[in-house]
Amino acid sequence: MVAQRFIKEIGRGREGARGLSHELAREMFERIFESQFDPMQVGAILLALRMKGETVDEVRAGIEAVEARLRPIHVDSTRPVISIPSYNGARNMPNLVPLLACLLADAGVQVLIHGVTQDPARTTTAGVMQAMGLGSSSAVQASQALRRGVPAFVPINTISDELSYLLELRAKLGVRNIGHTLAKLINPTDSPSCMRLTSFTHPEFRELQSQLFQATAWPGMMLRATEGEAVANTRRPAQIDWWRDGRCQTVVAARNASVREWPSLPDSLDAGITARWIQSVLSGERPVPEAIQCQVDAILDCLGMGVPPSLASVSSGPSEWVSGPAKVHASSI
Repeated sequence: MVAQRFIKEIGRGREGARGLSHELAREMFERIFESQFDPMQVGAILLALRMKGETVDEVRAGIEAVEARLRPIHVDSTRPVISIPSYNGARNMPNLVPLLACLLADAGVQVLIHGVTQDPARTTTAGVMQAMGLGSSSAVQASQALRRGVPAFVPINTISDELSYLLELRAKLGVRNIGHTLAKLINPTDSPSCMRLTSFTHPEFRELQSQLFQATAWPGMMLRATEGEAVANTRRPAQIDWWRDGRCQTVVAARNASVREWPSLPDSLDAGITARWIQSVLSGERPVPEAIQCQVDAILDCLGMGVPPSLASVSSGPSEWVSGPAKVHASSI
């Protein structure tokens, strides 16, 4: 009867459903991850959470339950490290997450990407990195790549059986579930100072993530997603917010680029073509798209690795730190 206790709270419909407290939500996730519920009950819980809307207490409890069971990737605690979740891939625009990762790694950041390896409808980051010769699958290989100064990709099942299980249920349920939210917010490393790069597609998820960073004081950087990925949109650069010690600062302002400012991008979403285009940028044959360079500069600045000149020309300036969620600019919605 334990599962019914949770379902009755979150499954009463849009008007009657209530969010779980942090304690109850933590217990619920613990029981899910310990296989104490049958598949039908797990499905009911996931759908009820989706229909009700996830709360910051539920998401925080889920992340804590996942991270307690995580197989974290070992990193050098003396060097800056950033986590980039990649669970969407490219559908209409080229997947430039690997470009962002390589530019950061070239600057000295340990860059760990985690996500899915395949998506029949999209070009995954894993596929592009594999085409670039940067694919890695085990924790040991990932740590070795980080020591060599190159970005590492790890499939979600390498670090978390629990999240892998929740993500696999999408095919059976037909819709995303809270597992996708948790996956994009975890710290997959053994460093508590790892910066979590996160993104959102809808204003309500921006608010949820803001509340989470405020409550936890985790270091993080947040922007509107490009087709679900946490990389700057080269055609419509989004506002980028930096969270530190529960406070927020806008470090890059949103703006609308004119068509004349749009950079030349790969003419195909194919992983191999995208990989070759990225390699041409890294070799200096092509310029780095301005929006991505701005994102790189902002990350380096927030990690304490200097204030590159390009940041000053595109950021919102030295805006004040605020203790609550950052103001949503109309251009970023």
